[in-house]
Amino acid sequence: MARHFNGNNVRPYSLILTLVFAFLLFDATSNAQKIVKVEEICNQTKIVAYCSNLLNSIPGGAARADVDSLAHYTIEVLRSKLKNTVNLLNSLIAKATDPKAKELYNFCLKEFTGQDGALAEIDPMQKSLKAKDYNDVSFHLNDLVADNDECMSYGQDQSSTSSHHFTTDFKDPSPLPQFTDDIFKVLQIITAISNYWFKIY
Repeated sequence: MARHFNGNNVRPYSLILTLVFAFLLFDATSNAQKIVKVEEICNQTKIVAYCSNLLNSIPGGAARADVDSLAHYTIEVLRSKLKNTVNLLNSLIAKATDPKAKELYNFCLKEFTGQDGALAEIDPMQKSLKAKDYNDVSFHLNDLVADNDECMSYGQDQSSTSSHHFTTDFKDPSPLPQFTDDIFKVLQIITAISNYWFKIY
């Protein structure tokens, strides 16, 4: 004989378990939608091997890491590279004898450590990402790109087609161009990841 459902006979804990299960099922489905293959992300960049090595180095592996986890990790890599660049700049400034070199290093240091500099963008960027405020994350990302680009292009020959070519009367012999290029690469990866925030959410 079929049993008729009587809401009054449902025990509270059974209803709670049902709701919890439904939430977990929804959450698992939601998380599954956030997972994107590293290859798919990196193929959007021009630094596929570099991108793949970086994202696959996330603790626990990238296979089960969702888009936000990859973004959080990559932003922390960016923070580390910015700090290393700041340390380099402080060292270069202390040793520089060429006025043009010292001018460049001081300019870049300001771009990275100023009140509105690159390092100041990291914490609010992570906070916005945690809150899933992707528009605000993109805003901070744009500022970071601009700060690094200002340093990379300072003193450039504007007629040159090269993105890293300084004027002929000064070519920076320090490791700074390599450091800023590494920052630029990480920013490319975050930009590629950001494409999925608006597709998925």
